[in-house]
Amino acid sequence: MIDLHTHLLWDWDDGPDDPSESLAMCSMAEREGTESICLTPHLFRMTRYDDDLEVLRRRKIEFQDEIRRAGIGLDLHWGAEVYVHGEVASAVEANRLTVDETNYVFLEFDSEGLPAGSAAILARFMNRGFVPIISHPERNGGFAARPDLLYEFVNMGCIAQVTAASLTGEMGKEAKTTAGIFLVNNLVQIIASDAHRAAWRPPGLRAAVAAAAQIVGESKALAMVTDAPRAVLHNKPLPDWGEPRNPLRGKLWTRHLVDKPHQPPRDRRGGR
Repeated sequence: MIDLHTHLLWDWDDGPDDPSESLAMCSMAEREGTESICLTPHLFRMTRYDDDLEVLRRRKIEFQDEIRRAGIGLDLHWGAEVYVHGEVASAVEANRLTVDETNYVFLEFDSEGLPAGSAAILARFMNRGFVPIISHPERNGGFAARPDLLYEFVNMGCIAQVTAASLTGEMGKEAKTTAGIFLVNNLVQIIASDAHRAAWRPPGLRAAVAAAAQIVGESKALAMVTDAPRAVLHNKPLPDWGEPRNPLRGKLWTRHLVDKPHQPPRDRRGGR
């Protein structure tokens, strides 16, 4: 299995504080049957060093050294979970914040809702050749209230990643229900752990695959942790598992996007 979205890098964001916890989490993932793992530290939100990419570069080198010394056999990949703001496309392009320098990039919207102009922001990404991976839409208030928006974005060419713990119910009933709706309607293509801590949101995909299999069948559920993330790592199109469907098709819907202000990007030194 491939876990494409994790926060295993210590002392950077809201993930582990020190190398020992990072290594413990890597060992947990390996025991669970995960063979490849992608580290996707936060950027432009929840960081401890004002988004200083030089600090991030050094921490990556230290992490790789620790993994090697510990004899952990995970195949490591690198990306970032980039918080969406008005100039996010330029920031991603300037610093190549994609998964393994492919065209795929993890994007995180504010959990309470989507900024006005979200479709235009995503379109700018795609016009520059990037493929947005929308992180955990089932845990986003905007997508939960307006699942047709996720349908719109997936139809544009975006893909979406559902959190393992949402499928198993550990993130709450609402996240589990919304995740199921997105699965049924072919609106999420990847399952990832979004692991943060050894004791809280640990790595692990097997239980989530089993839960997803009850909804979409074993083959598709397994593909969401094998074929789909492998396609991302190889910079290839994802396998076709059916056309996306609008969960609100045939329903009258009058809610609007939450109008949230854009945040300007920080530069490499962490300035605004």
